[in-house]
This record gives sequence, C-alpha cells and structure tokens, in this order.
Amino acid sequence: KTEFQIERIAFFRDAVFAIAITLLVIEIHAPVFGPNVTAEEAFNEFLHLLPEIIAVLVSFFLISLNWRRHHQLYGILSSYNEKLITLNFFALVSIIFLPFSTAFISKNYARFWVDPIVLPFVIYSLNNLACSFFNFLLFRYALDPKHELYAADGSFDAEKVKLEVLFPVFVFTVTTIVGVALAAIFGYVLEWVFFSFLYGRDHLQQVLLTFAMILIFNEVQRMVWG
Repeated sequence: KTEFQIERIAFFRDAVFAIAITLLVIEIHAPVFGPNVTAEEAFNEFLHLLPEIIAVLVSFFLISLNWRRHHQLYGILSSYNEKLITLNFFALVSIIFLPFSTAFISKNYARFWVDPIVLPFVIYSLNNLACSFFNFLLFRYALDPKHELYAADGSFDAEKVKLEVLFPVFVFTVTTIVGVALAAIFGYVLEWVFFSFLYGRDHLQQVLLTFAMILIFNEVQRMVWG
C-alpha cells in the first residue's frame, strides 16, 4: 500500500509537469495570413515569433531538468509522510507558474532594447530560482536518513545529489550578489572620476555631463547588442 501511495504522488507530479509543458506552447499564437500576404511578409511574421519559440524551448529544457530530478527522487523513495507531500506541493507551485513567466518575458522582449523594463526578466528569474530552491528543500528532507524515506544502503550518494540540486540556487545567489556589488563599484567610480568635480560648479554643467554619460552608454549598448 505504501508503494502505491508513493506512485500516486509521482503520478500527480507527472501530470502537473505534463500540463505545464503543454501550456508553454499554447502561449504561442500562430499568425493568420490573409489572401494578400506575400511570402516575405509571412516570413517576417514568423520571425516575430522566434523570441517566444526560444523562450518556450528554454523553459521546456528547465522543466525537463526538474522532471528528471523528480524521476530520480521518486525512483528511490520507499516511504512518505505529510511533510514530504507538503514540500512536494511547494515544488509544484513554482512549476505551474513557468508558463506564465515564460510568456511574460517572451511577449515583452522588445522592451529590453528600447526603454528597458526588467520586470519580466526578474519574474522569470525568480520563478526559476523558486523551482530550484523548493526542489532543494524537497531533496534535503527526503534524503535525510533520519526520516527513513529511502533505503540508505550506500548504493545512492544522497549528499552528492543534494549538492547538485543546490547548485542552481548557489549560482543565482552568488551572481546576484556579484552583480549588485559590481553595480555599486561602477557607480562609485563614476561618482569619484566624474561627478564629484561638479559639486561646486554650475547646475547646467552637471546636467550636461549627465546627458553626455547617457549618450555614451546608449552608444556603447548599441555597439555591443545592436
């Protein structure tokens, strides 16, 4: 009976993953071509869908990685308890929001280049962080020998698997801290090299320097990203 209940939990997770993957592609709406649309116009319309297709493929890959971890975990569990089920639900909550965050970032990609809005990118990144974080909590609890949810007979390296699941959370946290630190250092350098010399000068000179820096950074952005 215990094995049957574990299988039910696994089947439920499989269903959620399958629905999440299906909803990804539903967000891509195929264009409808009228009788007067040329082949070139039709091809250009298709090219507009490429960001959404790329976003779907990336999210499909990320969901498949999460499913592989789920498959790995439930292949070794021999028991379960209420806390395991609760952590399982938390992990699934982050999965079901991936279709939304994927559509959010893919449909607003154009705003990254003109008058950027970073909110879609932030939402998508936090969604994937939540997937990794709740997976880690689930694995850490399930693979703790004191909970006796799997047979700790030495054939499965639980500590290695927990570190592998923790790795995405670690990378996201470190890169975020490094990014904030670099931004703070860059701002301090600009303040020390340029703006500090204008404190006692006319307000117009401060405005001109600020405007010049904006133009320079915009041109650098165009040179790098087009």
